[in-house]
Amino acid sequence: MAPKIPYTSIFDVLKAGRDAGRSVDETVFVLILLGDDADRSHIDTLRGAFLAERAGGLVSVRPLADPTVPDAPYDIAVIVPGADTDDLMRAVEQLAGRGIPCAILVSSSVCGYDFSHLGYQDYEPEVIAAADGETLLDKLASWIIAASGKGRAFAANFPFVRPAEINALITACAVQNATVGAINLIPGSDLPIMTANQAKLALDIAAAYGKGLTLSRIPEVAGVIGAGFAYRALARALVGLIPGVGWALRAGLGYAGTVATGNAVKARFEAEARPKHAGETVLAALPRNSGSPAGVPKRRG
Repeated sequence: MAPKIPYTSIFDVLKAGRDAGRSVDETVFVLILLGDDADRSHIDTLRGAFLAERAGGLVSVRPLADPTVPDAPYDIAVIVPGADTDDLMRAVEQLAGRGIPCAILVSSSVCGYDFSHLGYQDYEPEVIAAADGETLLDKLASWIIAASGKGRAFAANFPFVRPAEINALITACAVQNATVGAINLIPGSDLPIMTANQAKLALDIAAAYGKGLTLSRIPEVAGVIGAGFAYRALARALVGLIPGVGWALRAGLGYAGTVATGNAVKARFEAEARPKHAGETVLAALPRNSGSPAGVPKRRG
């Protein structure tokens, strides 16, 4: 008899979908601080990157020279410093005092800063060195996911974060399914667990694209369940042909099958994704060619 997906796994998937849906509507707060003579290319890169697709992506831009960091529940702070290191140190000290993760964008790894004198042993700003915009955004996205703990919410609001978040989700699920396949204490017990994990992965990827748990997500989940049965059938056939290495085959197919399924779901959403913006971004305040950074823009409510 073909194994069935138990009700407990179905409930787990629905709960995961509900949690993923909540992350879509979660608000994320970003603070950007700009030095008077900050790198223009980095500013231009940030202007394009922090265009929120949803109303939950709130961005404030301030001059680094302003001695007071606004008292707001910022999830992250991004600094593009100028030549004045005193402004930078003062801002980092204030951010450290409030426990706000901070990334400092520089053009070269030669630009080094020593924050040890600030006395914050458990707080270390991330210095991100990149000479081009694409590399900068790749590194910044990975840092945002690790530092904020809101990878899906940031991905739902800011498209440049999505590739890193989705790759992290796929890798984590693939490793988990490889472990399940390798152990498999009870014959056939791995299929429900692997399939449920992949269904949760599909819903997490949907959330990263700003899609909640709705009836429109049924095709993705149904496709994942079908793929799970197909991978299981292939694993059983291979185990029969090559006895003695069943655990390795199950682990390998658990990993590869999950990666393939995750990438297929990603491709589906990527194909239907269309550029859309929640409204006029506060990053319009970023200077384009010359002049000092603009003051504090009004937050979108």
